[in-house]
Amino acid sequence: MVALAAATALVLAPAAQAGTPAVDTVVTDYSTAERAAALEYWTPERMRQVGVESSERAEVIAQPWRGTPPQGTGRLFFVENPGQDAWCTATAVHSGNKDVVVTAGHCVWPGFTREGVQIKSEKMVFVPGYDNGARPEGVFAARATLVAKSYTEKSSPDVAMVVFDQSGGKHLADAAGAQDIAFDRTTAGRSALFGYPGSKGAHGESLRWCDIEVTQDSIPDRWHTPCDMAGGSSGGPWLADFDQATGHGTIYSVTSKGALDLDPTTNEVVTTELVGPKLDGVARSLYEQAGQR
Repeated sequence: MVALAAATALVLAPAAQAGTPAVDTVVTDYSTAERAAALEYWTPERMRQVGVESSERAEVIAQPWRGTPPQGTGRLFFVENPGQDAWCTATAVHSGNKDVVVTAGHCVWPGFTREGVQIKSEKMVFVPGYDNGARPEGVFAARATLVAKSYTEKSSPDVAMVVFDQSGGKHLADAAGAQDIAFDRTTAGRSALFGYPGSKGAHGESLRWCDIEVTQDSIPDRWHTPCDMAGGSSGGPWLADFDQATGHGTIYSVTSKGALDLDPTTNEVVTTELVGPKLDGVARSLYEQAGQR
């Protein structure tokens, strides 16, 4: 299984809400200057260029989404330092400050180089409803990311929250809509999965989705599905009770990792399955903390 992802201040913060277990959280705050630099850096041309090259086969199970974009879903752009331009998928969720998205932990904490140097996610912006360069709801600069300290130590759980500035005088949820979020879900079933995969068919430029069965993975704290979205779909929402007419449902997981294989007929890399974490008390704590920032 591999992660599908295609200068800041770090602090540890405990959960603040009564009734939610305390969770050590790594919070990365972006300065005003860093946020301005992120907005300047991510031009429409740069956004389109980041997904141009791909070695992964076009999806077969996942299909282009033809309707109104699901509420709050968009493309999360950032720069891996050291590294290169990259992106994930993220979704706005209803929160007290109207500024929170949920995504995968490895999108905000990519890990370390082979030499042991920590890779930082910098110049982070979010574009809800992104479609082939179009940015219909604006571009939002990240002001903070939150990931469990346990993720930085053992890569679990692979979930993160990001808090954004307003854009054009509007909070993210007001501009783009938002999804409900559920914790400690015990069943999955038929679900809608969305993402911006970097396959040869999508290049990260348009939204793909799977309308598919989700089951318990062999690892107890994960969900599993044969959806074949390629890298770049990391952090994309797994929605229960999704209504195609309204674009609304309830997020209970996000895309974490994919199993890769080689297509023997074309020698192309292909994703054969996806897994996502069960959103539990840790995810709830991150969510509650993010909503207060």
